[in-house]
Amino acid sequence: MRIIILSSSTNRSGGTRQAFYQARELATRGHHVSLCLPEDSQMHGMGYDDLIVTLPADRKRWKASIEALFAADGPTVVHAFHNRAVKFVAWHGMFWRHRGVVCCAHRGVMYRPGNPLPYISPGMDAFIANSQACARVLRLFTPAGKLFVVYNGVDDARVTPRTPADTVREQVGLPPRGAEAAWSSSSPAPLVFGFVGQNSPVKGADILIDAFARADVGEARLLMVGVSHDMWRPRCEALGIADRVHLVPHTESVSDMLQLMDAFVLPSRTESLPNTMLEAIRMGLPVIGSAVGGVPELVRGNGLLFPAGDIDALAAALGRMASDHATREAWAAASHAEGERYTIHARVDALEDIYAQLLRRRGLHTA
Repeated sequence: MRIIILSSSTNRSGGTRQAFYQARELATRGHHVSLCLPEDSQMHGMGYDDLIVTLPADRKRWKASIEALFAADGPTVVHAFHNRAVKFVAWHGMFWRHRGVVCCAHRGVMYRPGNPLPYISPGMDAFIANSQACARVLRLFTPAGKLFVVYNGVDDARVTPRTPADTVREQVGLPPRGAEAAWSSSSPAPLVFGFVGQNSPVKGADILIDAFARADVGEARLLMVGVSHDMWRPRCEALGIADRVHLVPHTESVSDMLQLMDAFVLPSRTESLPNTMLEAIRMGLPVIGSAVGGVPELVRGNGLLFPAGDIDALAAALGRMASDHATREAWAAASHAEGERYTIHARVDALEDIYAQLLRRRGLHTA
């Protein structure tokens, strides 16, 4: 199958990673794949550069660059990621139909589209939402037959630690496991709650820090990855928890940090389907998540939900996670089992089925 994946994003956002991961997996399965990225994309140099086609800086020249990739003797699937790419494909797709091109788009945000025209464009054959919650938003704009749900997939490399746990613990300031035995008479080591995110208010780092300060969690530690030390350290000091909160800047080796955690916390004010929680689930961590967007779809007997922004409710959830060892272990086992739903292999299995279905609808066939 000839597949062109087009992203207009320049950063390493969750959507960009999904485009990158699915391009690699589709190519591994024998499809003829091109991943079209802006020249200043941060995904250049991340591997599989032979799949990447660098788009011209002038977007007026994108059309010619992409059309040069169409199959000469069969159909082509174009899969768009991010707003500019979706608008581009929704418009040009109307003129590509007679060339045997099927167009679809990824959708992974919860806000209503400001411009509904791409969602009703006859040039777009399908929209693929990454959660049921996201799909519900699109149902106001998109015909039912054009709407599919495919959960994000986590690349195996993202859940395979590169560095021994003891080494990473020393790097982030957590005491060695063996040295903690005397800290508590009821537990061999204090629990480590974990967060992976950024400083943006939408990610709720402030909510988590405040809740951790209120929670009855004994000597538990909080490992916050992807945040600014200078921004959050004063808040931790003011709350008297600076000695139990470890602030770590952004790292690509997220699994090195996840392996240190006993439970994962997602305090976001809004989300569709957070890749960070998927990574935590795939690594078998029990989870606590705010009940926003697609997060409730991920918490299926493997942890707790709390109302977004409710500090007291999150503090109570942290306390229960810390105190109920047996239930925490059961939630961890449930996450480990659920993780099979969120592999990149499972995502691409679903995408291959959708591509084939769209081609059949148009009377197009591949070898």
